[in-house]
This record gives sequence, C-alpha cells and structure tokens, in this order.
Amino acid sequence: MASTAYLDSACIGKIHPEVVRVAEETLRGFAELTGDPTEFTCDLFDRYEEGRSIIERVLNLEKNSVAYVENTSHGLGLIANALPLERDDNVLVCDLEFFSTVMCWKRHQAQTGFEVRPVKTNNGIVTVDDFKQASDSHTKAIVVSSVQEINGYRVDIDELADFAKSIGAYIIVDGIQEVGALDPHIVERDVDVYCAGGHKWLRNPLGTGFLYINPKIVDTIEPDFYGYFNAMPPESGWGPYLESPARSPYDDLKYVPGAAKFEIGATLNYQGAFGLVKSMECIEAEGIKMIEAAVLQRRRYMQEGLQKIGALICGTTEEKHLSGICTFNLKGGIEVEHRLKDLFDEKNIYCSLRYVSGVGGIRLSAHSYTGFDEIDYMLETVKEFLEK
Repeated sequence: MASTAYLDSACIGKIHPEVVRVAEETLRGFAELTGDPTEFTCDLFDRYEEGRSIIERVLNLEKNSVAYVENTSHGLGLIANALPLERDDNVLVCDLEFFSTVMCWKRHQAQTGFEVRPVKTNNGIVTVDDFKQASDSHTKAIVVSSVQEINGYRVDIDELADFAKSIGAYIIVDGIQEVGALDPHIVERDVDVYCAGGHKWLRNPLGTGFLYINPKIVDTIEPDFYGYFNAMPPESGWGPYLESPARSPYDDLKYVPGAAKFEIGATLNYQGAFGLVKSMECIEAEGIKMIEAAVLQRRRYMQEGLQKIGALICGTTEEKHLSGICTFNLKGGIEVEHRLKDLFDEKNIYCSLRYVSGVGGIRLSAHSYTGFDEIDYMLETVKEFLEK
C-alpha cells in the first residue's frame, strides 16, 4: 500500500512532465538569446498565436473563439466589465460558487447599479429550478460553475443554457473544475462564455488559462482597453514596421478579430501559454474520453469505499452529476472533520477541507494519474480513524 496520497487536483494539479519540459525550453531561450531580440519576440508571438488554434482544435471550438487569460477570475472579470448591463438588470450567482465569482462584478456593479442576485440551492445540489425561482424579466446573466468546487456537483449546463436563452440572458460558465478531467462539450452546450485557469485539472500551474467567447456575441462586447498585441500585424510585419521612420503612435491599426481582443495585448506569459498548449496536446493524445472514464472510475471507487466505512457523501451520487471531486462528511461535523484532516496531514494524504453556505466537508479529488493504492491508503486511514 502507498505511504502517501495526492488527492487534491481540485486545488492544484500535478504538472505534466511534458509541460515542465516545454516551460524549461522556453525559459532557456530567454537565457541564451543569441539572435535578434525583435525576431525572437515575433517568433514567440507567432507560436503563441498558433497555440490558440491548437486549444480550439482540442476542445472542438470555433475559430477565433479563444483568448489566453491568467486564470478563471481574470476571465470572469473581463466579461463582467464588458457586458452591456443597466441599472435595473440583475445577474444570478448561486450560493455554492467561489467568492471571486461575485467579486469580479463589484466594480461594474458600483458604476452601473445592477444587482448581483443570490440563488439559493438545497443540500449542495444546483438545479435549473433554483435559477428560475430567482429570475425575472430583468435577469441578464446567469453565472455558474459547471462543476461545483465544494462538492463536485456537475451542473446540467445544457438545461440551464436553454433556460438562459429563453429569457434572453447570457450563460457564463466557470469550467476550472471540469476541463482537463471531463469532456466539457462547450460548443454543444451553446454557452456564451466558458473560462478556466490551467493550474488544476489541466496540470499547468503557470498562471495561464483560457477564455472562450461564443462567436455569436463576441462582436457585441469590448474589453476595457487595447494593447499593442491586440493590433493586427502590419502588412510589412512587426520588424519593418518598428524600424520605419514613418511610424507614428497615432497610426490607425486594425484590431485582432474574435476573443483574442480580450487578451492583455502586451508582454505575455509565454511559458505559461506554451505549457497550456502542451497540456492540451497531451489531453488530445491520451483522449479526453479516456481521461474522463479514468477520473470517474476513481471518483466511484472513493465514493463506494467511503460509504462502506460509514462516511456520508456530500451532494449526490447520481451518475450524471459526478465529477472528479468527492466530498464527504463525518458524524460529529466540522470538529471531527478537522481532526481527520489533521491526521491526513500527518500521514501525507493531501486533500482539502472546504465549506460555503453551510455545505462542504473533506474534499478529495483524484485525477486520471492517481493510483488506486493511494485511494486505498486514504480509505484505510479513514477506517482506522472512525474505529478509534
């Protein structure tokens, strides 16, 4: 049996070895710099552009629908400030979401006066009816995590997107606890926005994720500002343009099409971007269906093992709502759970203790690379703890 167990991909995923290699190669290029720096920068940017199309291919997304962002909160914040909301409008956010999902609306809300309206859920389960009860004729956006970070409840995004369309509201999805572990079916669900940082299930902890914007709405919203890399390359290319005596800071450059206009448009996190692209290529090579099957197999194994020894599963055990996260409770509540978490720390069993709105518990999250011997080690530790 294992003597350590890493069961916290919902917090930070173990970086893929290929991602490490790509990041090291990128940094080595900066360290050596034997060629022309301008050409070196332009080559990096070309590779960055190519990487965006690879992300679109792997996730089966439309052309020009993806932008690189630093993390999920960054992506949500860009959209929160871009949507055309008015004073009487409201945005629905359920009570299980991570707090930055509400924080990102605060500045726009202070300027405009619209409402960020709480949606009350029941027993850790998020339903379309919850949102229907909270909505009205002024609801303009529904914001939800496809997989809830507290208990791993996988939301029925298809049904929720259909409801959003029926009332003329945007559907904005936080996918950080889904993509990389499960097939997100982004286009099939017809969501308006989907964003995810790379440091969890995508195994790229280098400050880069992605933002998807549906081509149906991308021309109707604009970023707060543009940077120089939001501009289309001049016909002559960036090198000759920068050398031209005729160049002026007031030149009327054209902006890039699609979601990329929301990128920072300046010096970029190239090693993070290239790592994310390599992670996507690894997912493509392994097969997202294979990864999903392995993740859910481990989730069921944890769930069944915990139930056998008397632990209580938080949320649901219904198959269609399962994800890579399995959260459980113990009789005695939070005090007993704290004691078990302390024991886990002593025994090198890595997981999280998470609560929000009264829902939560000890959160386990096994990726496709997690060994069953690690899960057995965790289960044996829980059993011994309960017996004592």
